[in-house]
Amino acid sequence: MLILPTASSILLRAVVPGESASGCKLDVAYLEYVNGPAVEPPEIPATDSLDYYRRLETTPDRDYLRCFILSHTIKESGGKTVLALVIASDGDEGVHGKPFSATAGSKVYGLALCASQTNRRDDILFGRHYYAIDEQLDKPENGGIMLTFELLIS
Repeated sequence: MLILPTASSILLRAVVPGESASGCKLDVAYLEYVNGPAVEPPEIPATDSLDYYRRLETTPDRDYLRCFILSHTIKESGGKTVLALVIASDGDEGVHGKPFSATAGSKVYGLALCASQTNRRDDILFGRHYYAIDEQLDKPENGGIMLTFELLIS
């Protein structure tokens, strides 16, 4: 995961819900998807924060879901401390109104972690992760996509 410069404003306050000093908590994931074949991960400058997601509105086949992180678990793995986040897709259309369905051939190719704000246009982006073509997640015919994302803490 590429941790972005905007992450520092989250880390200074809090990361895990319930331990927030200023109402800023890592509680939202953006699941970026394409309707069609798998795609190469985009190259996005670290300084390009939420503008990238706003520009997806102008694409014919790309959008994102704004989903709440269902659980946060800190665990030890291989002598390292890991924050495991459980995320589930929610809904059948993206923020910009494009369908998210098996019929449309939707595939999740990217994930972003954010601290939610009252107005989603003010969400604070923590970091992005993109899946290789052979790792992208197809939307199943029934139900959604549930995934666990592990973030190395130390």
